[in-house]
Amino acid sequence: MGKPPFHLHSDKINPHHNYHMKKTVLSLLCTGAALMLQSFGNPYLPLWEHLPDGEPRVFEDPDRPGKYRAYIIGSHDTSVDRYCGSDIRMWSAPVEDLTDWRDEGAIFTYSHNGKWDIMYAPDLVEVPQKDGSKIYYLYPHSRGPRREAMVCKGTRPDGPFTPVNLSEDGSHTVAGSVLGFDPSIYVDIITDPSDPDYGTGFRAYGFWGFQRSLAAELDPATMYSVRPGTETMPYFIPACTPDGKVRDPEGTQYPALYKEQDPKDFGFFEASSIRKVGNKYVMIFSGYSGREYGLGNTNSTLRYAFGDTPLGPWRSGGVLVDSRGIVPNADGTHLACTNAAHNTHGSLQDINGQWYVFYHRPPRGFGFARQAMVAPVTIQWDETPVAQGGKVVIRGYDPYAPDGIWTARTSDGNEYTGAEVTSEGFQIYGLDPFRYYSAGYACYLSDIGAQQDSWDIWDNDMPVRMKGNDIVGFKYFGFGGLDKGTKGVPAFQGTKKGDKTHINIFLTPITDQSFKVAVMLDGPYDNSTWKGKKIGEITVPESGKRAKGEEVIRLTADVSVAVDGLKGKHAIYLVAEGENGKPLCMLKGLGFSKRGKHLECPKVPEVTISVNGNRVELPATPTRMTAENGYTGYDRYDVDYKLEGNRNPTPKVTASSDDRKVKINISQPVDGKATVTFDNRGVKKIYTINII
Repeated sequence: MGKPPFHLHSDKINPHHNYHMKKTVLSLLCTGAALMLQSFGNPYLPLWEHLPDGEPRVFEDPDRPGKYRAYIIGSHDTSVDRYCGSDIRMWSAPVEDLTDWRDEGAIFTYSHNGKWDIMYAPDLVEVPQKDGSKIYYLYPHSRGPRREAMVCKGTRPDGPFTPVNLSEDGSHTVAGSVLGFDPSIYVDIITDPSDPDYGTGFRAYGFWGFQRSLAAELDPATMYSVRPGTETMPYFIPACTPDGKVRDPEGTQYPALYKEQDPKDFGFFEASSIRKVGNKYVMIFSGYSGREYGLGNTNSTLRYAFGDTPLGPWRSGGVLVDSRGIVPNADGTHLACTNAAHNTHGSLQDINGQWYVFYHRPPRGFGFARQAMVAPVTIQWDETPVAQGGKVVIRGYDPYAPDGIWTARTSDGNEYTGAEVTSEGFQIYGLDPFRYYSAGYACYLSDIGAQQDSWDIWDNDMPVRMKGNDIVGFKYFGFGGLDKGTKGVPAFQGTKKGDKTHINIFLTPITDQSFKVAVMLDGPYDNSTWKGKKIGEITVPESGKRAKGEEVIRLTADVSVAVDGLKGKHAIYLVAEGENGKPLCMLKGLGFSKRGKHLECPKVPEVTISVNGNRVELPATPTRMTAENGYTGYDRYDVDYKLEGNRNPTPKVTASSDDRKVKINISQPVDGKATVTFDNRGVKKIYTINII
């Protein structure tokens, strides 16, 4: 499988600084099976990482001039009982290999009066300077009192960043700081010597608002206040209610809309983001969609509009992506959802000549553990100005479709035209079939509440609960392979005649009885709508015929007749055959193997801690972030241990692991607290033992 390409940061924030300085990145160099962290799949970050509100950017690599990296800058779901956390999180990858994502860590945090600000949806922009250098402005969207409009400045995309518009005591932003909820910035580079702003080199625009859209041209000297001589546009594009009505006050005028444009067409909720496509500007935002293709409205979608300037006027483009995973239903009579809804946030980004939409998903609808998602799109535009009928049309992309367009259309006349929700991520030619994939990469769930959370930074795992008649689907596997790397996708081998390809599924039964899992190719149903084909069947034996003490069992089926030498990419669906609704198993993962090769489920090191020889029960989930502790990751665990009697006032703490490569450091109790650090090839888990 090769070395996992992740670098992880787990530094504790320096309590003596109120903003987070440049950190040390820990390299994860494991080549063994203990840490099979993979960046192949969707979500494109590890399954345990919860980075919502991601804003994608491509910047020059500050450490490799002339080379470029794709960056995702987001908030960080670390608290579990509320949105987001105390840090702005960043990951990046070289554009030539979009499987090689690296955790840049917490690039910004802020504390005041002993409490850490919670950070919502951020943005980060680059401003080239006349001397060839670059300045980066970070808009962290602090939720600290009177600090929402905070703006920070740095010389590298990964920081450090220093606030530029705070009062001397750091308690609030200075007068003129205008940016509000979910700030987004567009920097328009000026190359025309006749332009009055050529000397400055750019113009900057700010967009913000929750259930109300606002915008303004920014003062380039501050990057946080309104440009002198201009004013804030208090109602930029129409905000709507879930039922499609305009939320703004009756009689509101919208100078940023074309007069013939129906205000209800936009459905704005929050989270504006601007990109330039050709000679036009595209505004992406979280908006209500669904009714136009026969489903209920949800703000779990991104919509778009297009215009001739960053401030419009705008025409509505429609839905960009619906994170509910819209597909035809079983018989193709109407569209259906295959993922849970909550909210989403994101934008467009061109990487290697391919456009992608970035968004997030809430597994089972839980909005406090969201994951970063991506999908390719195709964008068609013309040179004709929007004012004269020019358009920008964005559709889902399929590299194997004759016209490159993916769509979901049903017999009732409805069509979903947005991006497809898949298991691929950047692997747009299909997943390498000869790898192990966690069930967490499933993109089709007949039970949208079946996915389980993932928090273990040593384990890229996210099981899916299966009941009788449940369907779990993975779109798509690249059985045809990829002969040459392209668009940041490395080459990989597909299946060939004579490979004798087997599917491997890994699961934990939760019933004593035997049951079967059907393996379907292309569709979960063998009908004219889906054209699914049953290519294998796996029998899970009754409890008495299973290996003793084996928690996760591996089962295989020969599917070579169907997939050996198969061209292109194809979906795989697992259909549980059993009593309807009866709990059957926890699906852990799957993958394919060829003759002479063995596919294994990654094994995660187990650790133990004992006090005076008595084993301590360790928590399954890390200690959550609070405004008081400011934790920025998932590497800390707290354990309470009650000391029986008083025979040993200085208890001894011991620890062990079943993996000899795990390093262990123990700090014996001081004032009732001991610390055990387990270092698994550079990735640390830190346990604080509170001895009572």
